[in-house]
Amino acid sequence: MKKKVFYLSCLLLTTLLLFSCKKGGIKIKVDNFSNGKAGEVILVIDKKYASDDVRNYIEEILTQPQPAFNQIEPMFDLLHFENKDFTAYFQRHRSIVQFDINPNFSSNTFRIEENVWARPQVHIHLRGYSMDSLLIFFKQHENEIIDALYDNDLKRVQYFASGRNDAYIEQRIVDKFGIHITVPNTYSIAREEEDFIWLLFRTVRNDRFIIIYKTPGTDLSRRGLIDARNEKTKAYIPGAVFGAYPIVAEVYQFPLYRDNVKIGAITGTELRGLWESVNDKMGGPFYEFSFIDRAGENVISVGGFVYAPEEEKRNYLREVEAIVKSVR
Repeated sequence: MKKKVFYLSCLLLTTLLLFSCKKGGIKIKVDNFSNGKAGEVILVIDKKYASDDVRNYIEEILTQPQPAFNQIEPMFDLLHFENKDFTAYFQRHRSIVQFDINPNFSSNTFRIEENVWARPQVHIHLRGYSMDSLLIFFKQHENEIIDALYDNDLKRVQYFASGRNDAYIEQRIVDKFGIHITVPNTYSIAREEEDFIWLLFRTVRNDRFIIIYKTPGTDLSRRGLIDARNEKTKAYIPGAVFGAYPIVAEVYQFPLYRDNVKIGAITGTELRGLWESVNDKMGGPFYEFSFIDRAGENVISVGGFVYAPEEEKRNYLREVEAIVKSVR
């Protein structure tokens, strides 16, 4: 009898956890979080309409090299499905590019949809009557597609960070610079100065860094930002050997510079490229966002960079970039 009561109690508790009462009836609570690995994209396309050349053309765009890297890594890793195999589980994937072809369709459409089956999720949906016509759409919107998939990768990192953030570090940043940034609790303060803070996440195999600093004036030029960053890193970040320190690597067209970049309500500029060490052989990729503070008196720079020798660095860079882009 005791066992029966226990089982009935468990059943009642489970029922209460699974259902919540709302006006108009009972609503099932479902975990709606997207699945899939970092940098992973599901490509849905039927073999019937896609020759090897067509598939290779699409794959070359989606797996183009990550920009401003010191090694070749693809922007995205692809999983392939036909529409008949694109079941409910896979519809919950974080990033989806779907070609839906039917000769009976009267027109072609292209849509970027968010959070259709889960969140955060981006669904690139190309629907039309022929493969050739949809390929034109795909090429025309190439940059838009890449940006949407990339931004969604960052959103997922930011979601995880928001659930395990370090409130103390975040408040130190607010007090010092007047800005909010979501900082995961895996990071610690490595150094703090009046106009500078350096956050470090160190593992046995790699390091991830976040730096935030203030520079007097309003110079957001490429040259001005490079010089300001080099000045701060030389002064405040010692290398692994005596006399070593990190600087921006000015090689080929790097660092890439882009102005009028908007993150939330803040408009600024970004640098994306490589860093190297003076008097040492260390280096890796970095991303930095800079903007003028509300008083119009200083440039605030928020940057992330990675040191991961003999490892792939794409996902590490996206982690620090997601932290930088949480600024508000």
